[in-house]
Amino acid sequence: MSTPVIATPSSLAMARSPLFVTGKNNALTNDQLQAMSLSLRIRTGAKAATGTANYVLSKDYSIDEIINFEIANLVRDEFEHPFGKAFIVAPSESETGEALWIVPTGDWTYSDNGAAPDTAVWSTGTTYAFLVTEGWTPKGQPQLTPITQMGLALNRKMQVLQTNYQSLGALYNTDSDLNGVLYTVNGTDYFYVLSDELGFANTNTTTTQQVIYIPTGPKNIEGYVGVLPTSDYSVSLISDSVAVNYKARVEADGGVCEGFACLRAALEELGYEENAETYEFELVCEPKYTPYLVQFVNRYGVSDYITFFKRSDERGNFTQESYQKSIYADGFTDVNYVDGKYQSFNVNSRDAITLNTGFVEESYGEVMKDVLMSEKVAIYEDSQWMSIVPQRGSIDYQKHVNQKLINYTLTFDYGFDERMNIR
Repeated sequence: MSTPVIATPSSLAMARSPLFVTGKNNALTNDQLQAMSLSLRIRTGAKAATGTANYVLSKDYSIDEIINFEIANLVRDEFEHPFGKAFIVAPSESETGEALWIVPTGDWTYSDNGAAPDTAVWSTGTTYAFLVTEGWTPKGQPQLTPITQMGLALNRKMQVLQTNYQSLGALYNTDSDLNGVLYTVNGTDYFYVLSDELGFANTNTTTTQQVIYIPTGPKNIEGYVGVLPTSDYSVSLISDSVAVNYKARVEADGGVCEGFACLRAALEELGYEENAETYEFELVCEPKYTPYLVQFVNRYGVSDYITFFKRSDERGNFTQESYQKSIYADGFTDVNYVDGKYQSFNVNSRDAITLNTGFVEESYGEVMKDVLMSEKVAIYEDSQWMSIVPQRGSIDYQKHVNQKLINYTLTFDYGFDERMNIR
């Protein structure tokens, strides 16, 4: 006896790569899958199979008794990336629209090993629901690989300015209270147990609480107050009224771990670090150039950051339209040379800025790839985020064995003209 089976992503999936909802009925020789319908609900907020479906699809044929729906193109229009989490000073829910629930339901018609066709519902609820972000799967990695790690950023030494604000995207997971994110800022260790130290009640059912942001920039950490270590060294939020900032709390832990050398050793003893994503931050002093903070949507579909520390150059790219003006002259009237024959109108400029990273690690080649692959990038300028678009083309991914000192130069066009003419 054989009945059809459904395949959907089992964890966080990337919607800029293909997304599949697949039915299959070929376990026995004479099995058939004759038709299948798919009601697709794309939801922010709670995971639910209620309300009107965004799309209703159907197929009345199969290939090798498999019916496949590729839905990524239907999902992408629903994403939003407000870029609103750079300045948080406590763990924060993600913005509405950064992560989405995909809730597929439907029915199918099939034959069990040659028996009379049977029509049945394969789901009316959230059994096959899965979470998606606007990320992508790199080459060499199976498209169906589930994303399960906590930290949603490439693991690299992040160079940051002492006055920087930024955050780190993370996937909330309640499978184990040992899961978390460990990161180091100039030798000081910070650790988040995602199930404990959130600062808000996580129901684990809404999209904004599935993907969260952790304050990781130097200024974010200084502003994070209200936490103290518990007696077993796990990290718990106590109250925002506790006047102890997070940075001082963690630094103090190094001397009061009751036999443990420091917070990292205590976490290792408890087993935390084994399941933690580890990120290292390096504070960089730049006395000569003006550093620029750039925010982008990375390969995991969440906000990520890079600071360009060295030389920057701005360039204006001017455009115009023109016409030839009629200038009358006769035997009594000479030409007025103040009024030119060739007249310009609709003059504007789309400026560009060229930025240099300064000397970075070899792993920054992948970061450059993320920036250039991103479809939403912004620069922090004049106390606001401003849209920029990378100038894309070829890039050499540098290696220490070839270049010794690695520096990347990228040029960005601003997302607006110099003369604002949005209507």
